[in-house]
This record gives sequence, structure tokens and C-alpha cells, in this order.
Amino acid sequence: MLEGERRLAAVMFTDLVGYTTLTQTNESRAMNLLRRHNQLLRPIFSRYNGREVKNMGDAFLVEFDSALAATKCSIEMQRVLRRHNERVREKLLVRIGIHVGDVIHQKNDVFGDAVNIASRIEPLAEGGDICISEQVYAQVRNKISFPLTKLESRDLRSIAFPIDVYKVELPWAHHGKRPEKGIATPLVTVINKKRVGERAIDRQTVGKIILKLTMKDRLVIVKLTNDAEIPRTLARFSEVVDYGRGETLHIVSAIETVSMVIDSTNLRKLIEMVPKKNILRVYSNLAEIVISFPEETIFAPGIVATISGELAKNKVNILEYFGSSPQSIIIVDQKDALKSYHLLQELTKD
Repeated sequence: MLEGERRLAAVMFTDLVGYTTLTQTNESRAMNLLRRHNQLLRPIFSRYNGREVKNMGDAFLVEFDSALAATKCSIEMQRVLRRHNERVREKLLVRIGIHVGDVIHQKNDVFGDAVNIASRIEPLAEGGDICISEQVYAQVRNKISFPLTKLESRDLRSIAFPIDVYKVELPWAHHGKRPEKGIATPLVTVINKKRVGERAIDRQTVGKIILKLTMKDRLVIVKLTNDAEIPRTLARFSEVVDYGRGETLHIVSAIETVSMVIDSTNLRKLIEMVPKKNILRVYSNLAEIVISFPEETIFAPGIVATISGELAKNKVNILEYFGSSPQSIIIVDQKDALKSYHLLQELTKD
């Protein structure tokens, strides 16, 4: 592959569920599970001409020449893991996300929209599940023997345009009941959760479903380069965070970087634990606003756009936006904290 070459490819992200938590309680056991996880999955990639781009501790990034090859590989992976889990007490549950699009090759790595979107789709899967984008769905829907279920639409973080996501319905996920054979086009169903009204949430409705607003200042964002040691380091760091005193810790891991939000009082502890070469930059004097929603509406279309738009038109810069049921967390400059808080309060009065 030529350096800097742009081409169409299918990108797969995987993630071993519960690994980070296990490293905090029993690192030796976690490493044994991870070793077995890698031994089981790596041989499968090559059977479908998959190229392992990188291994990020408990996660893989794999590139394929086609969406069909990536999807068939993911099904085989889950089948192998299922057989393994039937024989052992400690289960290996893996989430898989796949997208197809342009990628750019640089220094034995890949970048581009396909990589970014696949990384946002993978967390939508539960342990043992496979989630695919609408672009993958269009290429495989008549070529695999499993039903595809369309998930409820939601905004993917840092992705500007909406993307439909489908789940591959594996037969062992349905208590052993297999789908009927001979279906040319897999069954497509839509999972609907309770919504507020029948349309996307806008400024007139978002304020009515905000249950609570809270604010906290004196926070710091630390950007780190990612490597195999960082997850273990951050697991150790999380042990020094005093959650009983309400201290803050948010971690968002990407392929190349990790973004952390912590209390400024814990910055020195973090810097002492993380190698200096991994620290990219530190943003000080920040605040967070936590918005609590009813759980059934946290991912309703329009919420993120409405809130970010309201702050943007009032010249408030959002540094980070975390969506996690049943809350959204907005990180802003400390000087804009009260302004942001009052603007969101005003939404609730409309």
C-alpha cells in the first residue's frame, strides 16, 4: 500500500467488554483473558483477507477490501467466541462495529471518515453483537443469511451527518432459534423506544424534557497519545480519584488519542503516572454542565444539535460533549460556565 494513498475500504473496530474494569481488580487475570482473546481472533482476520492495522490493548482495528468480507469475518469471530464461552466460566464478550468508506494510509496506520465512523458505531453494539453502518448494509443485505435490525436513529459523536446503524441478528442471540432459510432479503425491523412526540426534538421541546442541570468548575482536559500502556496507566489512575468527594473523571478513547477530563487538583498525580511523551496538551480553567434527561429521550434526534446551537449562537465554545444515558455532559471554558448554565436554564422556561 502506497504511503498517503486514499482508497475505499471496510473498517472494523472491536472491543472486549469489561476488560478495563477487570484490570482494576485483577490485572493478572485480565491479561490472561486478553491473551486468549487475541489468540482466538487474530487467525480469523486472515481468512477473510483482513489486515490488522493495530491492536489497542483490548481492541482491534482491521481493514478489509470489502464490506462483505468484513461482515462475514465478524460473524465468524462471534461464532468462535460463542463456542469458546460455552466451555469456560469467564466469557469473552466482544463488540464489533463496521463501516465502509475512504481511508488514507500513513506510516502503517489508516485515517479517514471510515475509521472515525466505525469507531463511533462499535460502542452501539452490546457484548456479542455486530453493528454495521447503512453503507455496509447496502452491500451485504442480500448476501448474508442473518436478519438485519435497524436501530433507532441517534447522533454519532463528532459525526456531522446522520447515519443509520443496523445490528446483525445472530441466531444464538435468540435462545437458539434460527431464522428461516431461503430468505433472499433478510428481514429488516425497526426498534422503537418511547419518544417525546413524533418528530425530532427542537428548541421548543428540548427544554421541557430537561430534568436537572448541575455545574462544576476547576476542571482540566488532558490529551494523551494512545498506546498499549495507557489503558493500564489510566486504570491505576482511576483508583486515586475520590469519587466519594465528587471528583470528576471522564475518559474518551480514540485510535490515536485519549481525552480525559479531571479535577485540576488531580493533574499532578496524573502527570506523575503518565510518561511525558504521551502528554500532548493540557487545557486548564474548565467547567462542566451536566444535563439530566429522561432515559427514553437521551438519544432522541435533535437534542445535541439544539443544545450546541443554542450555546454557539451566544458565542459559547463547547470543548467536549459527552452523551451517556441518562445525562449529557458539556465541557466549556470556566469563564463561560455561568453563562452556559443560565442559557440552558432559559430553555426550560420556554
